[in-house]
Amino acid sequence: MSILSNVINMYLAPSKVFEAVKDFDFKKALTPLLILAVLGVISYWAIQDLATEAGYNATIERIENSSRIADDQKEEIITKMEEKMDGPQVTAWIASAFGGPVIVFFMALIALLVGNTFMGGSAKYGQLLNITAWAYMMNILESIVKIPLMLSKWSLEVYTGLGVLGIGEKGSFINSLFAGIDVFAIWRVVLIAIGMGIIYNKKTKPYIVAMLIAWFVLRLIGAGFSSFMGGLAG
Repeated sequence: MSILSNVINMYLAPSKVFEAVKDFDFKKALTPLLILAVLGVISYWAIQDLATEAGYNATIERIENSSRIADDQKEEIITKMEEKMDGPQVTAWIASAFGGPVIVFFMALIALLVGNTFMGGSAKYGQLLNITAWAYMMNILESIVKIPLMLSKWSLEVYTGLGVLGIGEKGSFINSLFAGIDVFAIWRVVLIAIGMGIIYNKKTKPYIVAMLIAWFVLRLIGAGFSSFMGGLAG
């Protein structure tokens, strides 16, 4: 199948794609990883002004509300930060390109841990990297949906999941947890599980349950860390 066919079939017939890429070949994983990198750069380009403004405002708010920074130091810190913002945002561009692929490598490792350690399988990391990379083609549709919403609202806080409920104070554990429970995130996890069922040659349902549990544990850890860091900044 062509690259375009694979991308389209990830939405229509994912099992067909996973059957084609279940045997490790770095080229099979490299293609979607490159797509993710390009998508990340394009997405950042589209929201660059918004992201810069939102990051600036959030940082200013944390500095001004921090009881750990003396008042005479706050203005100095803000001035230095503004000077850095005037220059090229090299770090942001690099992060936009490598962020997606790094997450894929991490989630493939989680899939390996679940499949081999907890489910008793014997797949290779490269196989799981293949299916995980292709599962993350959901990012294309996610970007198409979310970027216009971000620009129209002029806010990075756009949710397609429980985050729309706005439960809890911003930055709190429960708020961060709900914000991360997203339709596209769950869709990606389910797709990875479908691919695992093909690789391990077993029924898909146990892998869906196991991967969703693992993903939810990660969300709990992430929400806890976010809440903790927010507390440190206060």
